[in-house]
Amino acid sequence: ARPSREVTTAPGEAPHRALLCAACGHEVTRPEAAFSVGGSHAHTFMNPGGFVFEIACYREAPGAVPAGPSSAEWSWFPGHVWRAALCGACRTHLGWSFRGEAAHFFGLVRERLTETSAPGEPS
Repeated sequence: ARPSREVTTAPGEAPHRALLCAACGHEVTRPEAAFSVGGSHAHTFMNPGGFVFEIACYREAPGAVPAGPSSAEWSWFPGHVWRAALCGACRTHLGWSFRGEAAHFFGLVRERLTETSAPGEPS
């Protein structure tokens, strides 16, 4: 079953938009956590295996779990080490956690996320 694209809220709680794991529907982050790195929120990179990833950067992603050892090898952001970032619910690979002296952020693969709509907004 496809995850619901509408976030339900408790009575009196303001509705919010969220970015969910496309595989299981677990909330990963929110659009307002978008973060610019090198002047851009979105980036396209190729890994050493030749796979191209379109990622978007977020200051925080509470629904993602960094996994594995930190590495500086092939880092797309100079001065940052990276770790894989997995969905906190289903463990799907969502992107990477980057940590540098000045910033810590997540680079999440755009096609592995889906955006909710707040109640009353078109999907």
